[in-house]
Amino acid sequence: KSEKNFSEVPANASENIKRKRIKKMIKTLPKTAIIVLLVLGISSWLWAQDKSKEVLAKIGNKTITTADLNRVIGFHEPAQQKMIQNNPQIKEALLWQMIRSAVVSEAARKKGFDKRPEIRAQQEIMANNFLAAVFLQKEVVEKVSVTEEKALAYYKDHPDVFRTPEMIRARHILIKQEATAGEEEKKKIREKAEGVLKRLKDGADFEKTAVEVSDDPGTKDKGGDLEYFPRGTMLPSFEEAAFSLKVGELSGLVETEFGYHIIRVDERKEAVLEPYEKIKDQVKDKALQDLKKAAVSEFVEKAVKQ
Repeated sequence: KSEKNFSEVPANASENIKRKRIKKMIKTLPKTAIIVLLVLGISSWLWAQDKSKEVLAKIGNKTITTADLNRVIGFHEPAQQKMIQNNPQIKEALLWQMIRSAVVSEAARKKGFDKRPEIRAQQEIMANNFLAAVFLQKEVVEKVSVTEEKALAYYKDHPDVFRTPEMIRARHILIKQEATAGEEEKKKIREKAEGVLKRLKDGADFEKTAVEVSDDPGTKDKGGDLEYFPRGTMLPSFEEAAFSLKVGELSGLVETEFGYHIIRVDERKEAVLEPYEKIKDQVKDKALQDLKKAAVSEFVEKAVKQ
């Protein structure tokens, strides 16, 4: 029987499981660090009432409070913050990451790692990167907004972004040819491919013929069906031949690095620009992303020149 979800386990059993997990995690930490999780029921101290001074963990003389945890959560993007706040497992993982960092960094300080010149230099680089990222987020990115007018203008200026591309549904039969094949073998393979093509032109069923003779294991049992695909997903010579065909039309022999293909197009979907009202939210999100990137680039360029 498959493992049950926590929702299917009695409440007391669920708490016992959590307690055992906490004890196991504590055992994996260095013995030199004394870590006390003040409340064993993770569900109660992580996502119940949010008291900023509530102590979640103690590492030696240091403590991690709810405020500390929330401060770290606040470093993330708004959407990520919401996801973390709504997911107890992520909150739990984040807290344990804070605990591990505190424990290991304290051990590093005792060994004098924080005094090493190369590490101090790296710390300065990381501090500068973090400071720059926070500054740009607060002073540039968060001040960018998208109005309805800007979103509509973006939609009109970038039609290809919101256009469903032209797609075809095609079948093919592959007569494989190895790259190491000699001239005589290549001649026999081409003759075989020409024979298959003649059968199809004489009225043989394409799907049955594909099952019978195709060397493509991925489509052979499906009658050669490649399903729908847009431009840019197949080998150039194959794609050029396929998109040049009309629905129901049969290609000649199309040679690629895999051998000889015979292609038939069964269906075609023309490119369609999605109506603005249907994808309005998607347009706003994409416009906002691009405007934020442009704002950051503009600010950095000006800062460099100054």
